[in-house]
Amino acid sequence: MRRNNKKRLIPLALALALSLISAALAVPAITVNVQELGQGSKVITSTVTNADVTWTLDSTNPDYVTSATVTITTDPGAGTIYLKLYSGTTLVAVAQATLNGSGTYTLTFASPVALSSFDTVYVVYQGG
Repeated sequence: MRRNNKKRLIPLALALALSLISAALAVPAITVNVQELGQGSKVITSTVTNADVTWTLDSTNPDYVTSATVTITTDPGAGTIYLKLYSGTTLVAVAQATLNGSGTYTLTFASPVALSSFDTVYVVYQGG
């Protein structure tokens, strides 16, 4: 190669390298931070701290639950209350009711649930 051609290639190579570096720096980066509820700098608290659950057994077979009455003593405000039945980590059944203050709410399951099919009960309040 001639010396003249080599001198022309050096600025061309530098321009190509500079453009590649510029393009690489222009790609935006997205950072996602995930934290569990109640973790981090701001703790989420609920106004519902206590709920009593009374079961209603099926009238023809007392081995099944048809509904539950949930009593809330503090007024959480508007929202929805869920009663979730789990077997280990598997959701077995769920019932819900719309809240309008403290009081007693009846939550009926879509179909009767066998007492032996669940081992954990969650009462969940979702504010409105």
